[in-house]
Amino acid sequence: MPKVAVRRGKLTIPLPAAIREQFDVHDGDELEVTSEDGRIVLTPVAERHPEIDAALAEGLEDERAGRLSPAFQTAEEIEAWQKTDNYKKFIGKA
Repeated sequence: MPKVAVRRGKLTIPLPAAIREQFDVHDGDELEVTSEDGRIVLTPVAERHPEIDAALAEGLEDERAGRLSPAFQTAEEIEAWQKTDNYKKFIGKA
């Protein structure tokens, strides 16, 4: 197992290249620092995208509320469905 030395100043710890590559860690990435059984544990923090999180939450809410359109194979099937009462309920105009 490779060893590293804590550097002076900001107490930085260089990660060996093999570890960086294995965990896909890059300059500027955040790592969560915890202790476990007398050891220091570094865990990569997944990058969050608030706009994606909001879109996913909205989609899940639509699914829970039953606001899902059926699967279509052709544009004609979509157009036919848009003329039904189910479509009007789907868009909230029933």
